[in-house]
Amino acid sequence: MVAALAGLVGCGAHPEAVPVPQPIALSTPTTGEPSCDTGLQFRMTTGDSAMGLRIRGIEVLNCGTEPLELNGYPQVKLFDGDRQQLDVQILDGSGGISRVDGFDDPPQPIVVQPGESAKSEFMWKNTNTSIEPPQLARHADLAAAPGGTFQPLLTSDGRDLYIDLGSTGRLGVRAWYR
Repeated sequence: MVAALAGLVGCGAHPEAVPVPQPIALSTPTTGEPSCDTGLQFRMTTGDSAMGLRIRGIEVLNCGTEPLELNGYPQVKLFDGDRQQLDVQILDGSGGISRVDGFDDPPQPIVVQPGESAKSEFMWKNTNTSIEPPQLARHADLAAAPGGTFQPLLTSDGRDLYIDLGSTGRLGVRAWYR
């Protein structure tokens, strides 16, 4: 075998050179804060879990230069770990999932000035009554209102979400409030 390779080298046969890929320049944020290119940021905040009922706080931060007018519910899309959209019901208010003070209050007009924020909440039950695997959302995209631009919901620790819907496939969303 060595003789055959030596013969190839001696005959002037040279293997094609494989181009070395150039490094890609990555933009690294100078602070720990994510970008606010759209003028809004959505963050998951506090949470409460009791006997299968889950409630997690949501916040929209107006990091733009114009006031944000809200009067309704955040628009929500849930995705699994592979970023495939889940087939779930997104409900205005609790949708009968459970009774929690304030969760079913009707929307009220809110003006969020630059630097200010408004709140919402997610509600769901981790109930599994099926032999099918439970639905688990690991990512969410939100828009402040119908027709708005969807962007990722950020977690406080930078990790993926963990919205364990079980077999219910229902997520209640509270109207924006202060």
